[in-house]
Amino acid sequence: MNLFLRLLSGLLVWASAEAGLGAAAAPGASPRESAPVFLTAAEREASLVAALVARSELMPQVAAWKYRRGQPVLDPVREAEVLRGWRVEAEVLGLAPGPMEDFLRLQIAWARRRQETLVAGWRASDVLPPDPPDLATVLRPRLDAVGRELLAAAFLVAGEDPPVSSDPWSRLEGLTGLEPAEFLELRTARAGLRRTGPATLAALRRVGVLRVGTTGDYAPFSSDAGGVLRGLDIDLALDLAGALGLRPVFVPTSWPGLMADLRAHRFDLALSGITATEERAREAAFSVAYLEDGKTAIARREDAPRFTSLAAIDQPGVRVIVNPGGTNERFVRERVRRAEILLHADNRTIFSVLAEGRADVMFTDGIEVRLQARRDPRLGGTLAEPLTRAGKAVLLPREADWRAAVDAWLGPLVTSGAVAERLERALAEAAGEKRL
Repeated sequence: MNLFLRLLSGLLVWASAEAGLGAAAAPGASPRESAPVFLTAAEREASLVAALVARSELMPQVAAWKYRRGQPVLDPVREAEVLRGWRVEAEVLGLAPGPMEDFLRLQIAWARRRQETLVAGWRASDVLPPDPPDLATVLRPRLDAVGRELLAAAFLVAGEDPPVSSDPWSRLEGLTGLEPAEFLELRTARAGLRRTGPATLAALRRVGVLRVGTTGDYAPFSSDAGGVLRGLDIDLALDLAGALGLRPVFVPTSWPGLMADLRAHRFDLALSGITATEERAREAAFSVAYLEDGKTAIARREDAPRFTSLAAIDQPGVRVIVNPGGTNERFVRERVRRAEILLHADNRTIFSVLAEGRADVMFTDGIEVRLQARRDPRLGGTLAEPLTRAGKAVLLPREADWRAAVDAWLGPLVTSGAVAERLERALAEAAGEKRL
């Protein structure tokens, strides 16, 4: 595992320890051996700062090697080569190359000035520093590796605002050779990093990560219960990342913001019990469907005989509750004309509102009706057959060059019945979770 992935594992250990979870990813752990969690903005930012520090810490050895051999600090050919490589890799990662080059150029200037300061000190004191490892065979490969880790960290933070609740950048303040003005320039350049499109599969494999968007509020597909992600789609994301040779980084999204997050390239794909609709397909791609489901109704069991058809539900005085932003709200807006519509933004607590009698009916997918009826004996389905049919699938950018790879992995799992078996296990696990 390279330094960047070790860093990610370490950050997950720290995050789990801070949350008191007790289930943390150890360095070198595989996705199966670690607890899947959302990687916070502060943790992503900390990975970038750690890569900057790692690069800086190599400078004394680089300077010593050059000084002992009478070579100048400035190597314009090498610097130009590094900048060109950075631009190329940024482009295939879907990052704006200009801001990325500016960000690296500032780091190169900082590194050069630090080397020059060290050399001036050795020369003034007539001190010969210890002979470091060879520049060509040891130090430059290390610098190249740190550069890739720096690129991967920049990939995770580009287009996002730096965190305000925690400031990992304070680690750089006062670092040897970094003047206050340069520090501010570096932070400004980091804030300018932005995305322009999706990453290619080859680029993702180069940085070693797969950003998976998920809501964490839709059991049995994606549930952020107790700070740990669980569910069928979390399980599938772990397997998919492994099949692609990548490590998953889970990115929070929401039903109202799902498509905006896709357009902003905040994730590489999304798995969260997402329905493949015509509206979404106009700006996104979908994998093969791994589950067929449809909209049905759930109510208190005592009220179920009243609500056995859409016509019986869509009556004045009936309160239909819905979570905004997804296919549930779209269905309700299209099909409910006479009943009162109540919006409830928290998908985790919406069923308790229903069970407590503060709403009468909710339309949702059949699989969620099955789950909530198992979780809460006060609730049950009301319709004999679903009112719609649609597939659940992996949401992908239209421009993604790796949909075929996703389908090649997912198709056999569907046809063999493995996904259906996993779904039943996820249902059983979710039904046993503490009620929210």
